[in-house]
Amino acid sequence: MSLTSPEMAQAKAAAVAPLTSEQGLIPRVLQPALRWWLASQLEQATELAIEIQGGDRQILRGYLPHVRVAAARANYRGIQLRHAVVQAEQIQINLGQVLRGKPLKLLAAVPVHGEVVLSQEDLSASLGAPLLQSGLRELLKLLDQRGLGKAGVNLQEWQLLHTQGELGAGYLHLVFSMVNAQGEQIDWHLRIRLRLQDERTLCLENVHWPGEPNTHPTVAIDLGDGVAIQELRLEAGSLRVRGMICIYP
Repeated sequence: MSLTSPEMAQAKAAAVAPLTSEQGLIPRVLQPALRWWLASQLEQATELAIEIQGGDRQILRGYLPHVRVAAARANYRGIQLRHAVVQAEQIQINLGQVLRGKPLKLLAAVPVHGEVVLSQEDLSASLGAPLLQSGLRELLKLLDQRGLGKAGVNLQEWQLLHTQGELGAGYLHLVFSMVNAQGEQIDWHLRIRLRLQDERTLCLENVHWPGEPNTHPTVAIDLGDGVAIQELRLEAGSLRVRGMICIYP
C-alpha cells in the first residue's frame, strides 16, 4: 500500500514526535527544556528526535524513567558525527526549578548508553576541533613517555599545527604537521591499529612511524571510571563506537 504525500508527512511527524505515557505537562514544559539543553550542548544537529517515557507523577518528582535522543550529522564541540543515538534511564532533574523558568540541570550522575558513527568526511572536518587537538597532543606525549615517539626528535621542541587522518580497515593513519622554534615545518606520519582489551581499556597496536624500521609494542590506555565501551569497529572510511559514558552534574 502506498502513502499519499499528506500521509507520508503525518507518518514522518509521528516517527520523530516524543513518546509519552501522558499528555500535558511533558510536551508543554519538559520537552522544550530538554531541547534547549541539547541545543546548548550541540553546535548542530539535524533530524533531532526526542523520546520521553514516564508518567506525570514520576516526572513531577523530577524523575525520568527513560529518555532517548537520536540525531543525524550532530556537531559536538567541533566534532562531527554522521549518526548518534543515546538513551538514559532513571534520570533525576531539577523540574521544580524548570517550572519556574530555570535551566534544566542534572541532580545525579546518569549512565548514558549510545552509539555514534563517524565517517572519513566527519573525521577530516573534526580534526581541527580543540577537543580532538588536545587529545592528539596527549597521544603524542603518551607515546613519547613510553619511548614510542618519533625517533631522533625531542617532542618538547615541536608544536602541533594541525592533523590529517585516514580511517582504514582496522587501522588509523595520522599525519601530524609540526613546527619548531626556528619555523621549520615537517610532517610526522603515524599508523596504529585500535583494539578493545576490555570495556575501559583501549589498546594501540602495531604503533609504527612510516620510514622507521621498528614497529612498537602494544600501548594500553585506561579510559577511566565512568566509561564502558562494548564495541569499537574501525573500517575503511568509517568508525563506529557503542558503549556507555557517565555524565555528571
